[in-house]
Amino acid sequence: MNKQTIITILLAIVALAGQAQEIKMNEPSFSDYLPLLNAKGYMAYSFDTKKFKGAVVEPVVMEYLKGEEPKNVLDFNIIMSLDRKLVIGFRPSDSDSTANYLFHFSENRGFGGQLNLKPIFAPENPEDKWYMYESRPFELTDSFEKGTFIPLVLYGSYWYAPQASGCRFCGDNEIKPDLSSDIVKSIPHFFVLGIKIK
Repeated sequence: MNKQTIITILLAIVALAGQAQEIKMNEPSFSDYLPLLNAKGYMAYSFDTKKFKGAVVEPVVMEYLKGEEPKNVLDFNIIMSLDRKLVIGFRPSDSDSTANYLFHFSENRGFGGQLNLKPIFAPENPEDKWYMYESRPFELTDSFEKGTFIPLVLYGSYWYAPQASGCRFCGDNEIKPDLSSDIVKSIPHFFVLGIKIK
């Protein structure tokens, strides 16, 4: 091989290596906006309900506060029928002490409401209060009994962790339906959104 051939091969290799490291701009897709929406407090959980299409359900919003009995905080009775998909979502409200939720059953059927939040604070500094909440989906089972509450999404408060000198909401990525997940033991206040199949 002569010197000219070797130089040509080396230049070709350098050119290919340069192309492999090139960054190109893409048109953003809707999924590219999800991290931005989540950071602003918008969360959505989509559930495939095709197998239950036409089933009549009652939406349920249960509130759990440490030391108290859980209670259904949905202040009205509503019956909906399932379609192919159910979406439960959250969006920010105008006040840091409330959060907005939404049950969306189909294109034109759904409803929303407001959740009253509880503040968290460091015991050594109780006048500084924060409202910090996150959500987690529940583990889903294969079978459901009529009339039984099916938990779908937990919306819970952070808790103050003295060993970390800060607030936390970490642990299980999915919640067990019987609320036996480790993270639930630490959450001082939470809501469970779900449905009852009639």
